[in-house]
Amino acid sequence: GTNEASVEVSQMPAMNLEQRLQFLIHYPYGCLEQTTSSVFPQLYLPELVDLTKQQDEAVRRNIQGGLQRLKSFALPTGGFTYWLGENFRDPWVNSYAGHFLIEANKKGYTIDQSMLDGWRKAQKKDAQAYRPGAYYPDDLNQAYRLYTLALDGQPEWGLMNRLRVQKDLDLTAKWMLAAAYALGKRNDVATD
Repeated sequence: GTNEASVEVSQMPAMNLEQRLQFLIHYPYGCLEQTTSSVFPQLYLPELVDLTKQQDEAVRRNIQGGLQRLKSFALPTGGFTYWLGENFRDPWVNSYAGHFLIEANKKGYTIDQSMLDGWRKAQKKDAQAYRPGAYYPDDLNQAYRLYTLALDGQPEWGLMNRLRVQKDLDLTAKWMLAAAYALGKRNDVATD
């Protein structure tokens, strides 16, 4: 009674989803990036694999637990820190955590509205404070901010247009910005 087996049938190369699923469900985390990385993909597991009732319950518990844990990284001024106890927002992880909140909300999970509202306020403030040329990844951080705001149904057109004409924009930032325009139903600009 201690042996287990699983079978995976697919037209794609073997992904070993069973092992990856178990890794995600039992992922050890500490910082906000790890917390988010452990639960974000679990939002989509029911669309990828047939979960047992126990697996589905574990995934739901993990996601709810991740949402609860995000609260401990939330700042009173809005947004999120990278590590517990810090008092400043991390640009990338703030967007990443917000991205997860938006998607979890779309999947029907209960989101603390004050935490989400605080994130929105902080995200908009950071987007407005952006100045080009600070250092390389900053344009990507700005593009990710603008993408998450557009994903949340609040595209910042002026800031998107300003980033769009910035010289030497990182290629990944261009793709992220194009996705933000596409979310705002501006496929003509996204294509350009």
